[in-house]
Amino acid sequence: MTRTARHIAVATLAALAAVAAIIAADFTPPASAQSDDEAAGRIVARLLDDGRVEFGWQPTGGSRILPSQRYFPTDATVDRWLRSSPVEVNGAEIGRINARLLDDGRIEFAFTPTDRERILTDARYFPTSARPNRWLRSTEITIGTAPSPFVAVSADFNETCGLRESGELECWRFPSGEQIDTPEGSYTAVSIGSRHYCAIRDTGELECWGTNIHELTTAPEGSFIAVSAGSNHTCAIAETFTGTNTAADTGEIECWGSRPRRAQLYGDSADRVGRYRAISAAVYGTCAIRDTGELACWGRASGGQAGGEVRDNQDRLLNFTGPPEGRFTAVSAAQTYTCGLRESGEIACWGDLGIRNVPGYENPPSGMHLAAPEGKFTAISAGGGELYDGGACAIRASDSGITCWGVQGERANTPTGSFTAVSAAGAGAHACGLRSDGEIECWQPRRRTTLP
Repeated sequence: MTRTARHIAVATLAALAAVAAIIAADFTPPASAQSDDEAAGRIVARLLDDGRVEFGWQPTGGSRILPSQRYFPTDATVDRWLRSSPVEVNGAEIGRINARLLDDGRIEFAFTPTDRERILTDARYFPTSARPNRWLRSTEITIGTAPSPFVAVSADFNETCGLRESGELECWRFPSGEQIDTPEGSYTAVSIGSRHYCAIRDTGELECWGTNIHELTTAPEGSFIAVSAGSNHTCAIAETFTGTNTAADTGEIECWGSRPRRAQLYGDSADRVGRYRAISAAVYGTCAIRDTGELACWGRASGGQAGGEVRDNQDRLLNFTGPPEGRFTAVSAAQTYTCGLRESGEIACWGDLGIRNVPGYENPPSGMHLAAPEGKFTAISAGGGELYDGGACAIRASDSGITCWGVQGERANTPTGSFTAVSAAGAGAHACGLRSDGEIECWQPRRRTTLP
């Protein structure tokens, strides 16, 4: 359609335009009251000298936003919806502007919020009589903002918590999806224990809630960079400052909880000396990674973290050698076994759980380590469930897919696709993975769902 055709004035169309046309917007309207999960604005458009129409988005009380793809062509096909590139407000995508040419020469505009249906406002027509280079605007559009993607996940028994990129926490029960109350604020990490939850605020302070049995929610004061909630105790890595305040500035370990013996909490005093960069608390013990990459584990030998002699239910003496030597990037402790991820990407597991779940191992040999899949991986999670019933999951380096073994591997309906993190809840309950697109998917034997 030529520019001349766009300026043809027909009385009936002019009358219609006076009522339903996009009205002039040479001023910025005052900000209106909005809830935190809503965004409001208007579609704005103007006729260019070359006959194209340029359109954008103007948030209520804000400055005009122009997406990179925003020009409606002069040779557009009648009644075919075209769309802009994503419109971003404060770094978050809220949707796209849609436009189509009508057979009477006008252009109809609409807005499609991210993951929602197209919105048509009352004043949404760009008139054929529009003057060049004058911005016109639609009536106000109010949309719910799309939640930011998840960046972390923690699962335990029938509960899961996710941490969004915005710092917000969401927790729910699996598989019902019933929401669990969480404290307000912005956080950088979260971990679920069997009776409580702990998270690190963006200020570095710990926030723990849930059942305060064994004083599990009585967190120490200070600034922390990592936290792991166990069944009977919880441990966190204190932050120290050397002037750079980087991720390498890790400090010593703080543990709390009244039920376990002190040795289970802290181990030998030498275990807490030095600097650490990762930690995992289980039921009867704890493992941590020193800043050198070496492992330090303590607790009961039967807990599958530290080495030592253990008698099984048939009074047979088993000798567990404890954590292997080498350098590790991740560690995950379960009730009676532990798995670590070597710097090479290979998995090493030690302890007892899983050996008796494997056919042919009714009499496990002394000191035998838990079998782990071959290959290279980027993340690991050991399910911390009841004795004889658990499983571990890891993310493959080759395709970012999930591999599970033990009970989880034998019975679970493991999802396909690309993942960045995984958390196995243990007790055969469920496991959850963080997909590359920021969604969390949880599964258990014969059931799988995306939540929340």
